[in-house]
Amino acid sequence: MSATRTSSVLGRVRTSYPRLLRILVPLDFSGKSRQALRYAVPVAQKFSARIHLVHVLPAPGKTDKDEQIRQRTAALKRLGEMSQQLLPPRVRAEHAVLHGKPAEAILDLVRNQSIDLIVLTTKGRSGLKRALIGSTAEQIMRDAPCPVMSVRRQ
Repeated sequence: MSATRTSSVLGRVRTSYPRLLRILVPLDFSGKSRQALRYAVPVAQKFSARIHLVHVLPAPGKTDKDEQIRQRTAALKRLGEMSQQLLPPRVRAEHAVLHGKPAEAILDLVRNQSIDLIVLTTKGRSGLKRALIGSTAEQIMRDAPCPVMSVRRQ
């Protein structure tokens, strides 16, 4: 490729990196959901970004207040432990435990915290099963106001 052709291509493409300051990683505490961290950590290191680890509990229904507090405390503790075990020391992290439908709760947090990137795992369902059950990851990808990196569970 000639130098003039290269410069004409670069002239049309913005060459600066996007600013990624906040990366959200939703976790359901399965080993599979942690795979998203393998991709989020290097990106966070590259951009000196903060990783937001998030877990969503079911909407408080008929469970009593004490049980809700216990579940929330246990989830925050697990997020803290995962942060210490799986994140390098220089990667800053925040933790949040939300209540409600996972996709809706995560998207609300994304909007309120000005999240720049979501990194999540997908189960890879297809066809009738996905149509009947729906996919949290698919809903997040469809409605997120920021880029979403999808990591297929292996």
